[in-house]
Amino acid sequence: MPKLEKCIGSYGMELTSSLRVLMIKNCPQLNEFTLFQSYSSFDAEQKSWFTSLGKLSIGQCPHIMNNWPILPLREMRALKELELMDLHVRRVSVPSLEKLVLAKMPILEFCSSSPPLQFLPSQGDQMEWTSNLRKLNIHDCPCLIVSHPLPPCGQISELSIRGVPTLATMSMAHRKSTIKSNELCVLDDSILIFHNLKAITSFAITNCPNLVSLPSEAFSQLIALERLSIVNCPNLTMSSIMSEVLQGNSRSASSLVLPSLKALKTVRCGLTGRWLTQMLSHSQSLENLQLNGCPQIKFLSISQPRETEGTSSLGSAVMTSTQDEQELKLPYNLLCSLKTLLIEDSLDLEFRGNDRGFAGFTSLTCLRLHDCPELVSSLLGEMNDDGIVEVGLLPPSLEILSLSHLPENLKAFTPQGLLHLKELSLSSSPCLKSVQLHSCTALKQLEITGCVQLALLEGMQFLTSLRISGCVQLAVLEGMQFFTSLRSLFIELNPELSCAWDLKLQEQEQCGNQIQLFPSSLEEFHIWNLTDRVQSHLLSCLPAITKLDIWRSLELTSLELGCCTALKELAIGHCDSLASIEGLHLCRNLTSLKVINSPGLGSCLELVSHQQGASRIWSGLETLEISDASVLSTPLCTQLTSLRCLQLSHRGLVSLTEEQETALQLLTSLHQFKFSNCLNLLSLPANLHRLTSLQWLCIIQCQSITRLPDMGLPLSLRRIDLVRCSEELGIQCRMAETEKLRVYF
Repeated sequence: MPKLEKCIGSYGMELTSSLRVLMIKNCPQLNEFTLFQSYSSFDAEQKSWFTSLGKLSIGQCPHIMNNWPILPLREMRALKELELMDLHVRRVSVPSLEKLVLAKMPILEFCSSSPPLQFLPSQGDQMEWTSNLRKLNIHDCPCLIVSHPLPPCGQISELSIRGVPTLATMSMAHRKSTIKSNELCVLDDSILIFHNLKAITSFAITNCPNLVSLPSEAFSQLIALERLSIVNCPNLTMSSIMSEVLQGNSRSASSLVLPSLKALKTVRCGLTGRWLTQMLSHSQSLENLQLNGCPQIKFLSISQPRETEGTSSLGSAVMTSTQDEQELKLPYNLLCSLKTLLIEDSLDLEFRGNDRGFAGFTSLTCLRLHDCPELVSSLLGEMNDDGIVEVGLLPPSLEILSLSHLPENLKAFTPQGLLHLKELSLSSSPCLKSVQLHSCTALKQLEITGCVQLALLEGMQFLTSLRISGCVQLAVLEGMQFFTSLRSLFIELNPELSCAWDLKLQEQEQCGNQIQLFPSSLEEFHIWNLTDRVQSHLLSCLPAITKLDIWRSLELTSLELGCCTALKELAIGHCDSLASIEGLHLCRNLTSLKVINSPGLGSCLELVSHQQGASRIWSGLETLEISDASVLSTPLCTQLTSLRCLQLSHRGLVSLTEEQETALQLLTSLHQFKFSNCLNLLSLPANLHRLTSLQWLCIIQCQSITRLPDMGLPLSLRRIDLVRCSEELGIQCRMAETEKLRVYF
């Protein structure tokens, strides 16, 4: 009730004693409220009226309780959930709670069980009021003093801290925890109570530029931890720990044991090869290892059994020489457990080890090496006289292989021995001229990007998915009609390939040639740089496709879909000149339509909605994504009787017109509403609450939206997703959360 100024009357225990929930929200003008008229009255008498109150939520009512010295709630023993937002009180005293939310409390200094104790002031007081705490959220409380580490108890299932100067930004939910801080130097028990984090399975340390140390003994308490991620911590070298080892005190390093660890991810960190070697030697079940931008690691090798057995292995792994500081020795115990290995952005990384290379990793099914030219060169080996690349240094168990920056002397990629390979990706290899895959009989997906000299592709008869882009010399895709298993084709046309296709299509059309350019099995077709000349013949050859994506085709002016009667999904994006779609009304199986950044198509869709038989098309549509809000007209929305998902994606959109908001109310079947990359959108639809079937609201990168609609949300809503949105909107959504409505960040 944004205009409410007064709420006064005669209240007493006869009215309030049975009250279970009290929520006062979004009343920015409210300045007189009998229940909170004065601190002295509330403290002396009124707080005793709420003998049964279990939940109290006050938000965006900045004028009530203004400048109270304290909000005294400790004697309200039935209170289990407390949410306070945008209040001007200095202290809050509380009973034992299950949920506590404090947001935008600009002068709040203390939160405790009794004044003048600080927030979590002592172990005894902490146990008194936090032993039952399950959810704790503190956002934008710049004066709050927190004198103890978090989380306060092991039973907490949800934790979110942001905008508290004495604390790092941290969150915990669903047994996953993250922490980030520009000031944090050491992550130890003074910051986190690791004993209370025993149950977490995932821990991410991100954007901590000054972090230099992770105490091993503290982290070793995370006995259930399965995934550890360290991202953007350039000064985290762990050199202090390793110096203790070199001086003979190995207790700190040897105690770094994460028995349940299955996945380790490091991105742009200063971690040394020596420290990672020591850490991984204790990981008996590691399945996923990702290294991205670790400049301290120059060499990669595989340890032998004698180097990793027993406690003496630590000495042999870290005390041999200074050069070992730069070498990551993958422990022998990983040979049978590691399934996924990703190494990226390591230009100088070299493989140093035995002649078998990675072949000893008998369980490795996924290998991705990107921007690691030296490593790729050493693992591929030399090219034989017959042009075959020796890949004996790669494990035959591989099912997914992704390589970039192949050696410059490698002109032909013709692997042997990868009999289980299902997915292959080759990228950023400007000297590569041919790819021949006859021996890869299990291969299903092939992606080649940025290979500018590539002119020959062979051995693709077993493929189900083919993706080619940035291969400007590729002018021939001979025999594609014989790829009888091909289901999905993504192709970025270049002038040479466009010309070749145009000639073949014309010849086929003029001569009645029965040999098609594409196999009849093709179901999904994704194409970039499509021209009018090619499309006029192309789509008539694809009557069976069910999914068509046309992207970044700047010269395309018209599209003929009359032959694509089986089409179910159509996506058009960044086609600046496209102004006409013919035959859309014949696509009667269409269930999904996406039109993005193609300014000429808004009026085109409006015209289609008035054509005879158009209602049959629109009535079957279930998903619609648009960047032009003018499409939301009353004639069109009236026909969208089956629409379940609507997405608006447009950076320039500021607001919806009254007509567009009215048209939205006609979408009676709408289940999911997405706003994506609407950077300038100032508000959500005012009448959003009238979408009575809406269950899921997604708001992604819409930083200008700062509040929920004044008229509220639909009663049917069950989920809100927020991604990179304003803090103000996030706080409002948290305040709107209930047992039925969940909010995800």
